[in-house]
Amino acid sequence: MNPSGTEQPSPWRLKDRLPEKWQRVDPQPRDLEFLKILLEQKYLTKKQIMDFIFEGKERYGRYRLWKLMRFDFIRYMPGFVPQGLYLPTDEAHKYFKGRYVEVPLPVSCPDPRTILHDLLVTDVRFLFRRLGFGNSWTSERVWRMDRSVRLWAPDAVIEVGGDTFAIEVERMQKETVRYEEIFQRYQTDREIVACLYMTDEKLMPLLLEKAVDFPAIYFTTIAELFEKREKTVFRNAGGSMLEIEENLEQNFRAEKG
Repeated sequence: MNPSGTEQPSPWRLKDRLPEKWQRVDPQPRDLEFLKILLEQKYLTKKQIMDFIFEGKERYGRYRLWKLMRFDFIRYMPGFVPQGLYLPTDEAHKYFKGRYVEVPLPVSCPDPRTILHDLLVTDVRFLFRRLGFGNSWTSERVWRMDRSVRLWAPDAVIEVGGDTFAIEVERMQKETVRYEEIFQRYQTDREIVACLYMTDEKLMPLLLEKAVDFPAIYFTTIAELFEKREKTVFRNAGGSMLEIEENLEQNFRAEKG
């Protein structure tokens, strides 16, 4: 209560934040980061949004989600995963386009075959950012925007110490002949220093066997990455290693330089 005896409005009281009272939305820097990532990664779960975008501040995160949905910047789609998915809208794309920021178009509907893979790639993006591994992340959708039509693209590309690394997250086994084609592509790509594969443990023996003639292809398991984090070591078929922790220091020096 204030001195006059009337109650001060509360930003969290339901009647003070009903959607019909909102006349406009002014996206905040965190909202814009969220919308840009959403367009780049196609969709996010509520847990990803709350944990990474809003850093565990769930009450504030819910409020911003509610407001962005009220003004048609995002939409919620239930049913594909237990939490449902949040997708960007044409309005979000239009907002960036009006400010001359190039972003991918929103997807109309998720492909059920790739949802778990896509969400895992996003988890890798968020983990790398928390660790400081890579001073940039270019998603597959953005990578394709800057190039002529091509039949392939990595899941993402990161820059580490001035070098470009492709990122591949492999959960399901492909036809074995395909791996040699993919590895050859990365081995000879002049833009890519190496490709970092994150895969299931059961696929590692097959991938290492197929990569024996491709020293630019490095592997780790998804479990190791999320358990060991900066202690993760990527290995190629010849036994050479790339350590995340070592490259964190290289990346720091590159940024300082």
